Amino acid sequence: MNLGYDVMWGEALRYHDGTLWSSDTQAGQLVSIDASGAHRRPLGSPTNGIWFLPDGRLAAARWRDKRVDVLVDGEFQPYSDLSHLVRDTLGDMTGTPDGRLYVDDLGADPHSGKDVGRILTIDPDGTARVAAEGLRFPNGLAVIGATLIVAETHATRLTAFDIAGDGRLENRRTWADLGDMFDETYRPDGIWPAADGSIWVAATTGEAFVRVRESEVINRVPTPGEFAIACCLNGTSLYISASHSTDPRLSLLTEALPQKKIKGRIACVDVSA
Repeated sequence: MNLGYDVMWGEALRYHDGTLWSSDTQAGQLVSIDASGAHRRPLGSPTNGIWFLPDGRLAAARWRDKRVDVLVDGEFQPYSDLSHLVRDTLGDMTGTPDGRLYVDDLGADPHSGKDVGRILTIDPDGTARVAAEGLRFPNGLAVIGATLIVAETHATRLTAFDIAGDGRLENRRTWADLGDMFDETYRPDGIWPAADGSIWVAATTGEAFVRVRESEVINRVPTPGEFAIACCLNGTSLYISASHSTDPRLSLLTEALPQKKIKGRIACVDVSA
């Protein structure tokens, strides 16, 4: 079931208290969809990763502005200044039950394929520091218990870390190698944990959303002709975001995206079977 077509590039799908949220980075808007329809908040400074804090406030990583803000009474307020840490742009974001946040610091020239990416951790008081580095375009993030999993897009893999008591990320290891499981087009973007410890992955140019547990493939939702961007679960409902070029002559990432000749959709898929 399609929920919204008036988006360009829906990142960071999050379901909270009956409302689905997404950062439409390319259109510069924060989208929310509830029983009354889709609502769009134009933003002068686009958000990328978003996450709900334990107190219900929406935290948002400002894509280009090197900070995290929180939405309070309909207005964004400063939460954590990351200007002393972030070298270029911010990516996805996730959090732990005690209010700690993790956000991607993509690094200089993140699309080079080099391991210039980092993950920053933000304490509940807004204090931030580097938690992990040496990542090849860190993207989607998920926390399962005391483990953090990050999608390394240019490495076609999910990488796991143990979360230390002070928030540092330790014991780095490959959790799932999508290049080996599928092929090199399965470059992970957004991810979301399932209740059984498996992970739903938006597989970008693989044109699919796949559910994996380490080397096991559990489920697959194809999106032929569409770039799979982000996903999240609410029970057995999988919310997905995907986009395509509006000009078939243009390559999506290198031509259509810079020209904003793209069209996206947000949909809901029943994955109970």
